[in-house]
Amino acid sequence: MKPGQIIKKESIQQGITTLRLDGIYPISHVKGNHLKDLIFSVDDIISEKNAEQILYANKIVLNAEKETEIEVILANGYLASKDEEWTKKFSQKQGWSGSDGIYSFNITTGCDQFDQKRNFTNLFVFGDTFVGRTDKVTKRRYEPLLMPNNSMGYLDAGREKIEFLINKTEKDSVTAFFKIEPLHDVVGTLASNLVSYDQKKPNDGWISGYNPKKVWLTFDLQTPEFVDQIDIYNYYNHESSILASRGIRIFRLLASNDGKKWTDLGEYELKKSTSKTDHQSISVGGTYRHFQFDIHSGAGIGNHEDEMNEGVFALSRVEFIREGVKYRDIQVEASSTMLEEGAKSWIWLQDGVVIEKMLYFFPYQVISDMNQPEGLQFGIKGISMIKVPILDNRIDFKKAVQKRTPFLFQQGDSELIFGGALTPNTVQSGALNPDGYVYIYGYKTTWGLRQLIAARVLESDFELFDKWEFYDGAHWQKDMMKIAPLLNHISTEFSVSPILKGRNKGKFICVFTYDTNTPYVSYSIGDSLIGPFEKPQIIYKTPEQEQFKSTTYTYNAKAHPQLSESDNIMVSYNTNTYNFEHNMSNCDIYGPRIIRLREI
Repeated sequence: MKPGQIIKKESIQQGITTLRLDGIYPISHVKGNHLKDLIFSVDDIISEKNAEQILYANKIVLNAEKETEIEVILANGYLASKDEEWTKKFSQKQGWSGSDGIYSFNITTGCDQFDQKRNFTNLFVFGDTFVGRTDKVTKRRYEPLLMPNNSMGYLDAGREKIEFLINKTEKDSVTAFFKIEPLHDVVGTLASNLVSYDQKKPNDGWISGYNPKKVWLTFDLQTPEFVDQIDIYNYYNHESSILASRGIRIFRLLASNDGKKWTDLGEYELKKSTSKTDHQSISVGGTYRHFQFDIHSGAGIGNHEDEMNEGVFALSRVEFIREGVKYRDIQVEASSTMLEEGAKSWIWLQDGVVIEKMLYFFPYQVISDMNQPEGLQFGIKGISMIKVPILDNRIDFKKAVQKRTPFLFQQGDSELIFGGALTPNTVQSGALNPDGYVYIYGYKTTWGLRQLIAARVLESDFELFDKWEFYDGAHWQKDMMKIAPLLNHISTEFSVSPILKGRNKGKFICVFTYDTNTPYVSYSIGDSLIGPFEKPQIIYKTPEQEQFKSTTYTYNAKAHPQLSESDNIMVSYNTNTYNFEHNMSNCDIYGPRIIRLREI
């Protein structure tokens, strides 16, 4: 089809007429006399009234003053259609038999741009994966149906078939490739609580064990950083002010750059807290990597011990600050901890990036929440970073290392999460105008509405989270609490990709599902990696809800640029059902679907 072509031609009567198209089209205008009050929409999601711009619609409501003939005219834009050949690549009926969370990477060169020759190995990573056998006739899944939380697949150069991989234990039991390391899979009165700022659920800080022989805390800022001051919030528990007696009283502050040679910054005395907001500031004015609180272990000296003689030491929060901005990339250890137990969490992989010969991911750390409805009985505990070596066109998952991140946090009534999409603008990634930065995207959720947010960091500083910058709507700056949204109706997984040819050459396309769990695949064109972005355009309605009925839903569309052309974009989305028995009864439901966005 070409711009200017007639999509539909019809005679309409005087009055209001609802015109339905056989798909979602970009429309330049409606030709006809005696027309007023045109409303363009995808189903009942209204695009615009009486618009003089390109709109996508499958439904037009017209008001004619007289009987007239109208023509709906095609505009420049994209048309979406199923890609049956690629969808079949993910339609496995034995062993690996469906998943969601699909992301893909060129692990040969790290180039993730459109318009490449297929001379590289593409890695697919998946989320929750069904492993088992299905009946070819009835399509029912057989028990036992296994579900590791992640799996992988390789598509090598010159091959058309994906090699799906399931991880197994020494006894051949099915398991995930990536799991939360025991060090990070804990909850309790942990020292790390002291620097878990702005988390969704406030914690009770750090509490020592009973009557410890020694009491100390060490803080590692990852690299030497200039610190103006340390703000210390002494222990306070909302259940009872009596527990403030656990708060620290006398301690000595030490600092170091190598963790071996320490500088004594003096002895300090903290007041007993009377509220959660009580804090005291210690001026530092120097550059250090490591800090240690050497706390006097005597009851009533090192803490504000009362007549109960509990013998417990505690703090609520410790903030390391430069020019009003908190450092957040801090590892903390304690000599003593009252409560530390397994969180029983698991991993859902998000997007990642190839830097040199390493692949980085930012997965969710997920925990069970049985208070939620069926199919949604989970909660997000945090965001980790996983670093995996690449060797001979394969990733060595056994050598993966993990690091805690601060990228799940609260901003007023909103929750913010990073890692839903990454776009490197580097020489290795094949960028047209590389600036050396990797752009990391996430979403801000406020009362169910999700909005795009952006951060960036130089490739060389990627692992140092306090080197990251956050876009506040006008400038890049260090304080992530000032971050501003860039685009509405985003999903939790999506993509942002530079367009290398065609009408939108030099711009960027963001592909997502409109409001996450809906049948609407959408896109928005941005003038740069941080926009401004155009109003989201719904371009495709997924058919699976009507095909499978019941509680079927689709979600998390995204582009796969290294497998696409700028004017013929491969887009995946996930299909699932909230009812587990529904998944058992029909193996065709759960799994990725592929469509193409073709430029007109």
